Amino acid sequence: MTPENLIKNAEGLRELVRDRAEEAERLGHYPPEVHQAFLDAGFYHMLTPRRYGGHEVDLRTFAKVIIEIGRGDPGTAWCLCLGHGHTLTTATSWPAQTQDEVFDNEHGYYRASHSLNPAGTARRVDGGWLVNAKSRYQSGVPYATHATVAVQVVEDGDAPDAAPPMGPLGLLQVLIPGGQFTIQDDWGGDAVLGMRASGSNSIVVDNVVVPEHYGIILGMDFGASPGVRLHGNPMYLGSPGVFPLLEVILPVVGAARAALDEFEHLARTKNAAVLGGGPRVQDPFYQRDFGAARIKTDSAEAIVMHTLDTYKCFCQDVVDGVRPFSIETELALGSTLLQAGELAGEAIDILWRSSGTSAAARGQRMQRYLRDVSMYRTHYVAQYNANAQRLGALLFGQFPMPL
Repeated sequence: MTPENLIKNAEGLRELVRDRAEEAERLGHYPPEVHQAFLDAGFYHMLTPRRYGGHEVDLRTFAKVIIEIGRGDPGTAWCLCLGHGHTLTTATSWPAQTQDEVFDNEHGYYRASHSLNPAGTARRVDGGWLVNAKSRYQSGVPYATHATVAVQVVEDGDAPDAAPPMGPLGLLQVLIPGGQFTIQDDWGGDAVLGMRASGSNSIVVDNVVVPEHYGIILGMDFGASPGVRLHGNPMYLGSPGVFPLLEVILPVVGAARAALDEFEHLARTKNAAVLGGGPRVQDPFYQRDFGAARIKTDSAEAIVMHTLDTYKCFCQDVVDGVRPFSIETELALGSTLLQAGELAGEAIDILWRSSGTSAAARGQRMQRYLRDVSMYRTHYVAQYNANAQRLGALLFGQFPMPL
């Protein structure tokens, strides 16, 4: 399964994804037919290391596939992206024993939803960690083989509701195998405004014991991940500031492409709502807005691809010893990705305002894209101004985190 084949498969599935978008919103995740199509297309093995039978494609290929699926439906792309994307997180940060066990499972693929929100507790017991948690926003979990929850370690003698001080970078990240957590019915339909198809359900972990090596604390030594040693690929270096942002931005760039498609359809099938009417495609007003949105969308995708090329070189240099791992480089690249998200959102804003009131009706695609990008804008990692402040503080030598 070459990168070219994966991208071509994504293009071929665009209409299926688009046609099933309303059903996916109702379900809260894409339907089984789309799940099987993604599996057959090779999407569940894109970032899986070759050691475990995966394709181990570069991030550029991954990005192009997700953007193309987002062009069909942004919520479906989010569900696919964050469900499969955490394959890279697992292959980067967990030890070899854990990877050998979780990548070899009865499903024939590995997907792990992951939420960094503090969700519960873990206590050392015979056999590993005793975990109790309710973890929200586990995007992609309906088709996940595992879920990763963030929990606080508690010791014997602590009160059940104790909240001990968190260590460096916070919480224990624990992999929970499928079948050992319960998915809550709290996503999709009218439960949320947008990204209804993202499968971002809450999960409950009730007195589950997992092996000790299924839990890790993400530390500060970002340049020495188990993934590089195990797989020999700089892509598995570890990325606190780039990959998490990439995951949430790609569906939004796809949403901008989808909005362009819908706007063009409306322009070619509707007349301008002004005296004299006439086809929208002949009206300078619609021409201007379509052109402006296209420029912003093309620029957003170009930023993503350029950033990934730069990040690839950065990871290779770190592994080769050319330069050390740098929080400044990570934060700068991540902030640049956020600029792509801003441009994609601005493109959708332009097209939404120009599409006419009829585009706001239930079931209309343009209003879905507006709702989806609105949900992206609420995500805590997608806060452009907050990231800009952190970057500026770092550049001024005032970053609150030790380097």
